[in-house]
Amino acid sequence: MVPIGTFTPAGELSARSGVVPGGSPFALVSAGEMEATVGVGRAVIQGTAPQGAYPVAVTAPEPVTFAAGDAQFPRIDVVALRVYDDPYDSSGEEKAVLEVVQGDPAASPTAPTISGPAVVLWEVTVPAGASSGTGGINWATGVADRRDYTVAVGGIAVGNTPTAYAGQWRDYGGILERSNGTDWEPVVRLGYSGRLELGDASLYRSGAKTLATDQRFTAQVEKSSSYFKLQPGWKVLAFEGKKTCGIVHFILEIERTGAPITANGSGNIADETIVTIPSQFRPDHDVEAIACDGYADGGCRISPSGTVVLRTWAPNGTLTKGNVIRITPTYIL
Repeated sequence: MVPIGTFTPAGELSARSGVVPGGSPFALVSAGEMEATVGVGRAVIQGTAPQGAYPVAVTAPEPVTFAAGDAQFPRIDVVALRVYDDPYDSSGEEKAVLEVVQGDPAASPTAPTISGPAVVLWEVTVPAGASSGTGGINWATGVADRRDYTVAVGGIAVGNTPTAYAGQWRDYGGILERSNGTDWEPVVRLGYSGRLELGDASLYRSGAKTLATDQRFTAQVEKSSSYFKLQPGWKVLAFEGKKTCGIVHFILEIERTGAPITANGSGNIADETIVTIPSQFRPDHDVEAIACDGYADGGCRISPSGTVVLRTWAPNGTLTKGNVIRITPTYIL
């Protein structure tokens, strides 16, 4: 029943102490105002290098009792699983026990430090004046889970496990991370000929910095028909913007409702701001686009602030009330 084999290493001759995952090992359940029960579970507890690692199992729920609270300040107690081994610690005992280590009362208490061959399971806040008959411990808010997990070498660790060797894996908050030997990286690396199979679809490297698939690829498309800050003298008849993999395309159809705009012989006009597009479609740099009413055309600028500005029109041409202009740019963000 106790775990055997090689567990996650902590060094050349040591293993990482921790709880063996599976169900809810060593679950802490209230059994009274100052009493609780620690459920069954398994753990690996590393002693000194000469001691080695101890496989431990709690095979039946065990009670633990907390001392009454200090009269003035709260404290934090620790529930730990500890190994005693007389040849190494001169304790006169050879056993594994669940114990409550009492913290020091303080206005802002901290948990006691646990050293030696032991694993911390829970931290329990004991309020000032707490005792049986006075309300005791608030089991709903006064308990902090400190179970740290360990797995067999090569297995995927669970939780905030420190890195021990390159190639180690962990599931931390639902994110799979690989250790490079120094730090954790949320990266899965395959060789040049690697292929990622996803059911009946696959992704693979077909060349330098080129990802390919033989199946249909569907990219997320962000759409919007909203616009901002329409300027006087214009009416928006239609706006539809799309962004796919960093490429923006939008259709803007506008009607002139203000005074006529006449270009000189070179096609120049006073810059005329028309509308502001949504932030997700705004370019990093100025983009030039064509504006056309079906008879004549001109140029407009789309700025990083999102403004669409008409800058030129057909030489000696005039935009009059009722003219409908269409602007349909495509650009890379």
